[in-house]
Amino acid sequence: MPTMLNTVHKLPEKWPRFLFVYFLLLFNVPAAGFPQPVSAGVPQRIVSLSPAATEILCAVGAEKQLVARTDFCNYPPDVSAIPSVGGFDARTLSVERIIAFRPDLVYASEGMHDQLAAVLRKYGIHVYVSDADSVGSVLAEISAIGEITGHAQEAQAVVSRIRGIFDRIKSALAGTEPVSVYWEVWNSPYMTAGGTSFINELLAAAGGKNIFSDLQQAYPVVSDESIIARNPAVIIVSDTAGQTPRMVASRNGWKQISAVKDRRIAVLNADITTRPGPRIEEAVELIAQVLHPDVCLAGKGSR
Repeated sequence: MPTMLNTVHKLPEKWPRFLFVYFLLLFNVPAAGFPQPVSAGVPQRIVSLSPAATEILCAVGAEKQLVARTDFCNYPPDVSAIPSVGGFDARTLSVERIIAFRPDLVYASEGMHDQLAAVLRKYGIHVYVSDADSVGSVLAEISAIGEITGHAQEAQAVVSRIRGIFDRIKSALAGTEPVSVYWEVWNSPYMTAGGTSFINELLAAAGGKNIFSDLQQAYPVVSDESIIARNPAVIIVSDTAGQTPRMVASRNGWKQISAVKDRRIAVLNADITTRPGPRIEEAVELIAQVLHPDVCLAGKGSR
């Protein structure tokens, strides 16, 4: 019988408060170990408190067990018909509203929902706290959720497909030089992906070299002078910041950057490229296409 998990992990660093509502729902953070089982049983009434969690549940075939989600859970499109418990930030969530759905499992995010998880446990509700912050941990979490929800086979099929896509891209890019990239998470102030971030790993898998990979913060604030000095060949901007390639190119002093000179500025969908869930397979393909447009990435197993 699959087991239910109940755990809490630590958050290594906090983001600026103005980004909490959106960006923390996209980037889950490192954990101090894998969740441990606390009781047996397959949950039939699951409340998801993050978009990545909702995507994982649906990917493994547990969508019919999902009774509530957040306002930010927008994929797959059919989840819009599922009732919402509110926003993502724990401060905007009502314990009473969550309990009203009579959940036997709440799927939460570390750092955002720790106190909420403690309260829910007092009511005897099991809580799984996501710890996915890397490709490997995303795959491990998909497998774990498959076991928990009674969809182990479906979960393994998802994991195998994702691994196949990463392997295919790695093979297609064999022998190519990594392309230097500046990834912009936010533009006021300039926030990027550091060496310990989920995005840094995706960039490497897609044949990129993050110009700020030497910074140990996951999402550090950097100066425009440092961006210009590191001279990226490609600039990737999250679509959540409302920036266009023209707006980026017109920034003071940025015309000397190679990416601007060569018109290699891309705006990518943050829902796809930054959520630690099953769509990392789409993310790595999108990024690889931006970085290596002349390389044929298709192959056996291509979607």
